[in-house]
Amino acid sequence: MNRRRATSKARKKPARKKAAAKKPQAKKPARKRPARKNVAAKKAAPKKSTRRAAAKRTSRKKVARKGASTDRSQNRRRPVPKQPRRTEPRKSWREKAQSVRGGLGGWIIARRGWLRRGGQVGLLGLAASALFWLGDRTVGYAHTADAFAIREIIIEGNHQLEDIDVRRAARLQIGSNVFEVSSEGTRNHLLQHPWIEEASVVRKLPGRVRIEIVERKPVALVALDQLYLVNDEGAVFKRLGVDDPVDLPVITGIASERFYDDFDYRTAVLLRSMALLQDYEGAGLAKREPVSEIHFEGANGIELFVGDDGMNVRLGNGQHRQKLRRLRQVLQRLAKEKTRPSYVYLDNVRSPERVTVRLP
Repeated sequence: MNRRRATSKARKKPARKKAAAKKPQAKKPARKRPARKNVAAKKAAPKKSTRRAAAKRTSRKKVARKGASTDRSQNRRRPVPKQPRRTEPRKSWREKAQSVRGGLGGWIIARRGWLRRGGQVGLLGLAASALFWLGDRTVGYAHTADAFAIREIIIEGNHQLEDIDVRRAARLQIGSNVFEVSSEGTRNHLLQHPWIEEASVVRKLPGRVRIEIVERKPVALVALDQLYLVNDEGAVFKRLGVDDPVDLPVITGIASERFYDDFDYRTAVLLRSMALLQDYEGAGLAKREPVSEIHFEGANGIELFVGDDGMNVRLGNGQHRQKLRRLRQVLQRLAKEKTRPSYVYLDNVRSPERVTVRLP
C-alpha cells in the first residue's frame, strides 16, 4: 500500500540562525621570553657608566623587537633531547676480548665447512707445486748427470749390417745421455735404412740401449739400368752395393722404361719371378741345380739358366709347377746314365707332357 504521509507543520526544519558578527579582538601582546642565564649574569654584573654602552643597548633592543615582530619562530630555542644515563657498568678490556673471541668463534663454526674445503684446496695446491718443483729438479739432474751416460749399445738381429752401421742409422753415440734417446724416434731412424725391415729400441737404466732389428731378405737381382736387390715379397728395396750379396738369381729381359712407369707390369714381373723361385725350390731342384738367371722372352714365356754350366731350361707360359716336376724326373734319369743335357725344352704347347732334351 502506497500511502503518503501527511505533511505536518511540526516536522518542518527550523530555520538556520544567522551567525552573529564577531567583534575584532585586540591582539594580545607577545609574551616575553625568559631571560637567559648569560643575560641575567650581564644584568647582575656592574653596569658601566658610559654613553657608548647605553647607545649599544638601545640599538640592540630595537633590533630584537623588530625581529620578534616579524618572525618569532627564528628566535625560539629548539629543545635538545636529554641522553639517558648509563645504568649498565662499563665492560673491562678482558670482557671485550672474550666477546670478540666468542663472535669470531661463532663465525668460524658457521663457516667451518667452507674453511675446511679451502684448507684442503690450499694444501693440494701446495703439494702440487712442491711435486712440480721436485720433478723439474729431478728431470734436470737426470739429463745432466754422468751416471745416466750411455756406456753400452746392444744390437741383435743384424747379419748383413755391421754394428757400427746400425749405430749410425740409429744416430746413437757412446757417452750421450740415455734420457735424450727417444725409443720411437730412434726406431724411425732405423726404419729409414734400406736393409732394416723392422726394429725395436729399449732403454735400460742407467746406461744401456738395446736394439733389435729384422733385415730384409734378398732373393734376387733385377737387371735394369743397374742391378737392384729384390726381397722375398717382390719389392725392390736397394741398389746393389759393394758389400751386398751377388750370388743371387738375376731377372733379365725387362724393359726398363716400362718397368719404371707401369706399376702393374712391374708388380706382375716381380711376383711371377718370386712364385717361380718358390716352385723351383718346392720341386727339390734349388740345392741340386741353383738358378742363376730368370729371363723373360715376352710372348714366349720364361726360360731359366741353372747349374754351374748354365743349362738352359725353357718353361714357356703356365703350368710351371708341373713342368718343373717333369724336369726333375728327366735330370734324375740322365744322372743314372751319367750324362747331363745342354738344354731342356718344356714349352711344347700341343703336347705339354713332351720334353725335348739335347745331349752334349
